[in-house]
Amino acid sequence: MPRAALAVLVLISCSGPQLKEHVADLSKLVPATLEAERPRDGDPRTVKIRVYADSGVRARDTWKDEIAEQVDYASQLLTPLLGAQLTIESTKDWSRTGDVKAALAELQALDKAEDVTFVVGYVTANDTATKVMSDLGASQALGRHIIVRAWAEQAETDALASTLPDLKEAERAELIASHRRHKQTVVLLHHLAASLGAIAETDPTWIAHPSYSPKQHGFADRTRELMTIGIDERLAENTDPVIASKLLEAIEKAEWGGWIASDKELRASLLRNIIDAGKAGKTASDIPPAALDHVAKVRTLAKNGDTVTALSDLDNLLTAYPGNASMHQLKCEIMLVKPGVADVKTRAACKRVSELAPGDPLPHLAVGEALLRAKDTAGARAELVLAESKIGNLPSGADDVWRRVIAMYKGMEALTWAEEAIAKAKLDKDPIAAEIATTRTRYGIPRNNKVKPEQEAALVAAVKGANSLINASKYGEAEKTLATADRSWPNAPGVATMRCSLGFQTGRIDAARAACNKALSLDPNTSWALYLAAVIALRDASGTKAGIEKLEKAIKVDPELGQAWRALAKAYHRAGNKTALDQLAKDYQARFGQPLPR
Repeated sequence: MPRAALAVLVLISCSGPQLKEHVADLSKLVPATLEAERPRDGDPRTVKIRVYADSGVRARDTWKDEIAEQVDYASQLLTPLLGAQLTIESTKDWSRTGDVKAALAELQALDKAEDVTFVVGYVTANDTATKVMSDLGASQALGRHIIVRAWAEQAETDALASTLPDLKEAERAELIASHRRHKQTVVLLHHLAASLGAIAETDPTWIAHPSYSPKQHGFADRTRELMTIGIDERLAENTDPVIASKLLEAIEKAEWGGWIASDKELRASLLRNIIDAGKAGKTASDIPPAALDHVAKVRTLAKNGDTVTALSDLDNLLTAYPGNASMHQLKCEIMLVKPGVADVKTRAACKRVSELAPGDPLPHLAVGEALLRAKDTAGARAELVLAESKIGNLPSGADDVWRRVIAMYKGMEALTWAEEAIAKAKLDKDPIAAEIATTRTRYGIPRNNKVKPEQEAALVAAVKGANSLINASKYGEAEKTLATADRSWPNAPGVATMRCSLGFQTGRIDAARAACNKALSLDPNTSWALYLAAVIALRDASGTKAGIEKLEKAIKVDPELGQAWRALAKAYHRAGNKTALDQLAKDYQARFGQPLPR
């Protein structure tokens, strides 16, 4: 609850009749509390934002605390509303100068929003008080960058003071502070919402209204629906054209009078432009404006499972527009669902897209995804190779398409192909690169192990499968799995590691020790082998030092291996190394968000 509102409630509950009446009057002057009806189920997702502040903002001593407070207040609404919790990743000085109207473009050029969901720039305030949201901040549909103007201290204070009754200085200051906090938070939320696909609302008490009001407290349900699509798809790292398509479908599924009609049309047009821009250069031709409603109907029919009617209607459209690649792409996508990728007519429909738009990677991606779902790894790989060769034709959004390709490789556990795609896309700092590195380290699949890329998926599956069987105490089946794996990959560190695990679980300690030693001789950085070897060493008091060394290395090469952290805590306790144990506890809390078990 905002500080001012809380103060009012406390005073009302603790004061005499006259003071209660006075404070109750003050409560009418406090801005509305931000709130969400029907909280979203599930744990909230973290939404990282990076904050920039120009010199005008930084001139105020408390600027950093105030921004943090506003972000936290915005998060108090977004967490139940969208299941999204805002977290400031970092706060940076912004040495910008010139017209603040150019600030959004400057911020986009300065920071590409890597490793964060949004970049928010706080810029110098207006000279006058205003309620126009477009003057108080800036954003773009599906953009990753947001501008928030600072509070116009003198102008806003003067405007508020003229509406307040005769108050004590402390009361006046607290009320003004509550208005400052509310307005700045609402401006941030307004432009976050716009970037997620929100449309301007007619009710002045809703945050998406074009003008600010201290009575604003939340968003309408239809706007919440759009924002939910926007944040879910953004966090899933889907491409802008995919997000735009889903938003457009949600907007057009039913009429609603709560949106300002002109802004609805503008937003729909912008979303169509984003969809079309993702197809430029390839790239498939735009869908004619006259056919947009018909195409939207086809999409709705397909989404609802009526593929027969959808394809029939689409074929009627294609009679009028036989060379429109975007419509043929839609036909390809519908047919990949039913009758499916194995159907000859489906493959012919998808091939037609490539004939009309030979530089477009999207039909290859669609077919590749369908083949992957059908467990045809070789076929999926062939389509992805073709897609990779065409991504460079895209005028924008190439990184998002690369991420889609990389995610598919990661999904099939094709580690080398994923790493090669990461290198081509220059996305080595992307989180998925770290995930692939962890898979290699934990399951003993080093790059220099001479395993052919096309065999990596089978090797990873064998290692993970054996691990699951061991954990389920199905030791006989695990032995069979490892025997088969040994014949295919006799020098795979991951297979040796699972033999170590099997030996340990069945009480054959000498065999386990030998298998772990083999794994580590093949790859000294196999984290699970390091962990198991340490646990074996720690069985004897004389092995404490060796166990600690192996566990420390396991954590270094695989920081997410929680078992190694917990085993190391016990080892430090045994060794009486309180300093190391205390530091480990701090590091564990920072990484895993919970206390280290002792």
